[in-house]
Amino acid sequence: MKIQAYDVYSKIASGNRINSASDDPAGLAISEKLESQINGDQKAIQNIESSQDLLKTADGSLNSILDDLGRVRELTVQAGNGIYTDEDRAVIQNEINNLFENIQSNVQNTNFNTKKLIDGSFTEQQLGVGANGQGTQMTLRDASIEALGLDNFSVEDGVSKIDDAISAVTESLSEVGAKTNGLESNLNNTRISEINQTASQSGIEDLDIAKAVMEMKKQTALNQYKTLLINKQAEQEESKLGFLI
Repeated sequence: MKIQAYDVYSKIASGNRINSASDDPAGLAISEKLESQINGDQKAIQNIESSQDLLKTADGSLNSILDDLGRVRELTVQAGNGIYTDEDRAVIQNEINNLFENIQSNVQNTNFNTKKLIDGSFTEQQLGVGANGQGTQMTLRDASIEALGLDNFSVEDGVSKIDDAISAVTESLSEVGAKTNGLESNLNNTRISEINQTASQSGIEDLDIAKAVMEMKKQTALNQYKTLLINKQAEQEESKLGFLI
């Protein structure tokens, strides 16, 4: 059955090959499934990007804590020098205590969308990564002074406790980095999936404009020819009637 000219006009105006279910029932069904998957991919991309931002926030705070611990270690090594008096060591201890306060403040103020990240409460949280609701679990370690074993720390304790704390924070950073890399891989795969499925949907739905215009011209020419034939037949009928009269 040939496409009527007005149908072609409608398709050209919309740019779509399928404007109703009757145009291509099977194609429409496939297109709708692809649309659902594309929407899922787009939401997954948003979720992954938000999860990346969360991890970047945690990474920044942990690096700041690592810097403070590095300074604490320097001060502890410095205090071990026998040339310092008790008063000198008290001054060094005071600076260390201030650094610990800074770490505690960092822990309490590091949050994402009101969720605290490095105070030990962010455990087994699901980070959305898939178009169908899939997720990956993430736990961020407690980076508080107590969790690092540095509460009541004194310069007389030496660097052993500081080194343990530095190792713990470094391991936390490694975990954040590994999860960040995993999210980046998921993000790239999801973007590729969205592009491919969008292309597939376009192939099903989009109208071949050049072909449609040719079809429209063909139908217009056929309609004109039919009109000409009808008019010719009418003239012949009139001529016959006139002859008979």
